[in-house]
Amino acid sequence: MENSSINSLISVESLEEDLKSFLSDPETTHDLKTAVSKAHEILNHNDKSSYAHYTLALNEVAYANKLAPLSNFDPSIKRLKSIIEMDPNFLEAYLMLAKLYKDSDKQKEFEILNEANKKFPDNFLIMYDLANIKLHTTGEKNEAVDLFSKCVQKLPQIANNWGSLGTAYLFTRELEMAKTCFETALSIEPDHVPSILGIGVYHYENANFEEAKKFYQESLKIDGGSYYGNMNLAYLELLIGDQVKGHEMYEKRDKNHFLKKYGGSGFKEMQKINTRKNSNEKLIILNEQGFGDDIMFSRYLKPLVELGYKPTMMEQPELVDLMKLSPDLDGIEIRSNLPECDPNTFKYRTFLLSLPYIMGDFLKKKPDPLFIDSKRIIEKDLKNLNKINNTLTSKKFKVGFSWSGNPKHHRHFNRSIELTKFSEIFDNHDIEFFAIQKGINPVDKKILKNYKNVKNCDDLLADFLHTAYIVSKMDMIISVDTSLVHLSGSMKKETKLLLPKVPDWRWGVDSKQEWYPSVENFRQTTIDDWSDPINKIKKVLNEKVS
Repeated sequence: MENSSINSLISVESLEEDLKSFLSDPETTHDLKTAVSKAHEILNHNDKSSYAHYTLALNEVAYANKLAPLSNFDPSIKRLKSIIEMDPNFLEAYLMLAKLYKDSDKQKEFEILNEANKKFPDNFLIMYDLANIKLHTTGEKNEAVDLFSKCVQKLPQIANNWGSLGTAYLFTRELEMAKTCFETALSIEPDHVPSILGIGVYHYENANFEEAKKFYQESLKIDGGSYYGNMNLAYLELLIGDQVKGHEMYEKRDKNHFLKKYGGSGFKEMQKINTRKNSNEKLIILNEQGFGDDIMFSRYLKPLVELGYKPTMMEQPELVDLMKLSPDLDGIEIRSNLPECDPNTFKYRTFLLSLPYIMGDFLKKKPDPLFIDSKRIIEKDLKNLNKINNTLTSKKFKVGFSWSGNPKHHRHFNRSIELTKFSEIFDNHDIEFFAIQKGINPVDKKILKNYKNVKNCDDLLADFLHTAYIVSKMDMIISVDTSLVHLSGSMKKETKLLLPKVPDWRWGVDSKQEWYPSVENFRQTTIDDWSDPINKIKKVLNEKVS
């Protein structure tokens, strides 16, 4: 009996080794039908065989992929989780599970990779994928640099490792280190497009725009369909003022990526050639970017109505009530859920940020900013109204401010200011300052408490209506490039905008901007040095209360 058990064990091990060899052989790796048959044979002897269950998971994933866009990976996810429970050291299960979460749930992908990294700290694939998430999703940029550095040490002959490390250094503002990494990548692989683009970004961030354009164009000679090549060039053209070419190139962005959140859209996409006066056609406008973009580009909806269209605006739930404060949008349906696809109801769909391109031939100049009328706010609808008003009792000159945007934003690294630097403006005690910023971190909260003339409004900002109400009570707004600027500008509030030397494209390359008459730009004169704009702001404030 004992010999029989041993023989059985040997037999199962032999079958598992055979299955592993079968799946690793390039000539048979895609023959899942045979692999599944082998897996079932193993499970007849051992129903807890991790590798056999992994093979079934591979088959389930392959089947689900064939059903796209109606893919259902739940059975595969369930099986992979059970494999990890049975065998916590089964590397392949972690990698496959993380891959399945990649497009659907970034947080879960992060959690899986983090767990896997603890168990397999030297595994290249885990380190690389985790580094990308930390860089592009969680905002842990320094940690991403550390992980990509380990990837380079492990496989220094791979150009992509150097390119990724260079990109991480761009995010941490170590520009010269970034350039060195990109050059190293190109010494290994001269046509490595990400590194060519990276050197372009290096020049862009140093305000060498002609040099940046050369590298962007070089990348497109190698890969004309490069998403980042086209988009980087689009942003550059928009920044230096070529709105026509910039918006035309911006239309090459990955619209399908944004359509995913709507489950795709069966509505016909509106093209520039479809645009005409007095069409009397209904179309649905989809949002795609952040809150600030939605406020900024909603100015194009009124001109669209004037052309004869009947737009319905899909809006982020957080902004629906705010948009209803604008008389410019009266008569335009604003909703946060996509109506059923009925071609008899809507002739076209388009994206909000496509409107400048689509309507370009009908607009002589930029439309006026969307006007958000704070008089439309119904105070009884505001939460904690008494607490808000008690906070705003000061008779001093009131300044609302924001020093940091979303840390996950791709330009957070150069558009936000450390609060310790920003706080230099708090020295004037004839002014009451109000921090109008959500999600203030504990360190910054502690810093704010050191100033008696500063009020933290974080817990008063239940939604954008509350933000608009507080902004309406301010005498001035001072902010870095966040949605607060767009809200304040739309409310015609005097606003001082702090910008890096090379800002987001919409603010241009000089001190003037055409988007909001009430907004004044204060730009860095030296890259990554906020001292000049901060000093100018201090002077403005002193003059206001002198």
